[in-house]
Amino acid sequence: MLGADLESPHRGARAVRGTGTTILGRAATYGAVMSPRAFFSHGTAAALWGMPLPSFLETDSRPLDVGVPSGIAVPAGRGIHSHRITIDPTDIVELEGLRVTSRARTWCDLASLLNDEDLVAVGDYLIWHKHRGANRMARSTLERAFDRWHGRRGRPAISRCLPLVSDRADSRPESIMRMRVLAAGLPQPAVNLPLYTATGRFLAQPDLSWPQFRVTLDYEGRHHYTDEAQWEKDVARVPRLENHGWAHLRASRSHLRNSSTLLSDLRRRLVHGGWRGRDPSSAPSQAAGRCTTRISAAGRARGGVGGRGA
Repeated sequence: MLGADLESPHRGARAVRGTGTTILGRAATYGAVMSPRAFFSHGTAAALWGMPLPSFLETDSRPLDVGVPSGIAVPAGRGIHSHRITIDPTDIVELEGLRVTSRARTWCDLASLLNDEDLVAVGDYLIWHKHRGANRMARSTLERAFDRWHGRRGRPAISRCLPLVSDRADSRPESIMRMRVLAAGLPQPAVNLPLYTATGRFLAQPDLSWPQFRVTLDYEGRHHYTDEAQWEKDVARVPRLENHGWAHLRASRSHLRNSSTLLSDLRRRLVHGGWRGRDPSSAPSQAAGRCTTRISAAGRARGGVGGRGA
């Protein structure tokens, strides 16, 4: 019999009532009774790694994803979603005392669950250039994981998305907005590239920019409106860009729900800046992904893009 202060979220597991309600809490409780060959995978592993996920994978009520190697009996029970997985032992690591799939392996597993926008957003997060030390993953790590992903679910999605992953995106909404720009057939943007005047004075570092057409776009999350210092910075940035001949667009959460008006406005600004219509490098393809890498690398090498006629 359980005491009044205890609950049994999983068979054989005991937890202080109320502590096993989050994904981390439930995983820690189940981890205490989990088979030594089992591990957390898919959405649960992604949540434990802190990857940015759509709401359906972040909900605390979602069953825990628990994997076992092929040939091992799958676990069963309340609140468990079992997976029998062909996996290399090196793809199972320890995180906060829990056995989980590695970050690269988890990203590949997510390919069967996420759409392309969200898969790229997670990839962007994993190789983000502001991560430090062991938290930063090289693009080559994802590439090696993909090379081993022969004949498995999600391989076509990984093939489409891996070339589009950027180490410069600062948030999931920025990644999603970039993907929608490409899906609309618009030119490939530079990502978080510093912009300068012809005399070398810093102008801005927009989320997305098209230096050749002098157009910029920023996604502004809630903190842009609740943080007074951030708001003042945003207000000053717009006229500074416009005074130097740059068109500037601002996106918000509503544009994630429906991007059509924003994309139409962006198209008009690009055409006004000299863009002459769709070209092969603007499509969300492997060529476009390689273009992202080249633009970002070039931007870092020269420290930004200088203004024209400033």
